[in-house]
Amino acid sequence: MNAIIIDDEQKAVQILSSLLQEYCPNVNIIDTANSLDTGLHSIASHQPDLVFLDIEMPGGSGFDLLKNLPHLNFEIIFVTSHEDYAIEAIKFCAIGYILKPIREMELLAAVNQASFRISQKEENLRNKQLLQNLSNPHSQNNRIGIPTSRGLEFVETGTIIRCEGVQRCTKLILKDSKTIISSYNLGEFRKLLESYHFYSPHKSHLISLSHIIRYDKEGTIEMSDGIIVPVARRRRQDFLERMTRL
Repeated sequence: MNAIIIDDEQKAVQILSSLLQEYCPNVNIIDTANSLDTGLHSIASHQPDLVFLDIEMPGGSGFDLLKNLPHLNFEIIFVTSHEDYAIEAIKFCAIGYILKPIREMELLAAVNQASFRISQKEENLRNKQLLQNLSNPHSQNNRIGIPTSRGLEFVETGTIIRCEGVQRCTKLILKDSKTIISSYNLGEFRKLLESYHFYSPHKSHLISLSHIIRYDKEGTIEMSDGIIVPVARRRRQDFLERMTRL
């Protein structure tokens, strides 16, 4: 795989290059860049299979670089020092990422995943979806990739009525009565969906505030699919305050 490293820290570029040479001999570093402008020029000139992209750089972010490209016909592995909200978006679009300081096994896993996707010659829907979500944050038309036993299933956040924790998995109930079982636990979906007006009234439930039909003063919520969801006693006042802010 021909690859480019885009990172404004020269030491970080050297460390990543050395690790790739030692642990990932199938990756051929054809160029490096230290800014958004040089990164754009490098990608246009070399047409890489894989780009290692720092998220935070002077003058903008790695996301800004992607928005300025007409096509994303390569795999991306984001490299960052911070595990923040952006990481959740990246994870749910099934795009690779590694945290600094880089651990060899995490690097190898991310490269192997990228190699597999390149070999399968899949249309890179994940990249397109990431850009759409970034261009219109928190829109209910944004879609997330849900890991299932069959692969990834992309759904609009506005179609999700509620999520229910089932052992270590999560059951998602959609508007069309469709149910999806994901291997991700409820906590992962809570991190991603709370900014889309989702609320966790109970440790086992995450609901869309847009799909609430009625709140019973006894402490239950009726959802648009007809299911009654409990509100934990300690969360009732917080829930009511949240509803008044909508």
